Formats: sequence, C-alpha cells, structure tokens
Amino acid sequence: MLVVSWGDCDPAQIVFYPRYFEWFDRSAHLLFRAIGLDPRAMQARWGALGLSLVDARASFRGPARYGDTVTLACEVAAIGRSSVTLEHTIRRGDEVLVAGREVRVWLQASAEGPAGLVAAAIPEDARRLLAVSSSADSGQL
Repeated sequence: MLVVSWGDCDPAQIVFYPRYFEWFDRSAHLLFRAIGLDPRAMQARWGALGLSLVDARASFRGPARYGDTVTLACEVAAIGRSSVTLEHTIRRGDEVLVAGREVRVWLQASAEGPAGLVAAAIPEDARRLLAVSSSADSGQL
C-alpha cells in the first residue's frame, strides 16, 4: 500500500503520470528482490547485470489524488528466451486506476553488444524463480 503524497501530484492534486512508471519500477524491483533476482544476486550467481527495461506502457482508467491510499501489484505475465513481461495494477480499493505492462531483458556484459551490453538467455534456475513469482504478491508496495 502507498499513500499518495503531495510531491506525487500536479497542481490539480492528481498523480502526475510519470510517477506511475516510477511505482511500476519500484514494484518490479521489490518482486525481483523477493525471489532472489536483485542485481547483486544476479551478478554474483550468473554474471548478469540485471533485468533491463526495454518497453513500458500504461492504461490510465481513473485518477489517484493526494491522500489516496493505493495498492500496487506486480506479477510475471510471460517468460521468453531472454525477456520477462510484467503486469502492474494500481488500485484504490477495488477500482483499477492504472494497468501497466513492462518488458525487461536479461542483461549481460558483452564486447559484441551495443555499449558493451547484450540480452542473453535467462538461465533455467532463474526461469524457475520467475515462474513461481507469477502467483506471488511479493511485488506489492
């Protein structure tokens, strides 16, 4: 749960839309940490740099306002060869205010990739961790 603060809002006391993407990112990292896929663990165990964002979108269905209490849920919707699709839902009570989606890729250092980075296949044991998280609430704020 999260209480919308004054700094989250525009002058009309409505959450400024980029804040939702910040909340998506925070929720994704909470979920990854809860299942053992925070960047430090990924570096130590697989030499990976993290799960890097390559696509983000949102559907805004209703405004959150200053003082509202909202819940943010994040779950794994799909696991590809090197990508993970996350679905985010921000609710005030039972009302869905924002539905979001992110695609993240398993990032490795590589001299062959642009800027020394490349999307790599997700290791099998990491895939199992992601699959288990699909039904978990560990990504809630």
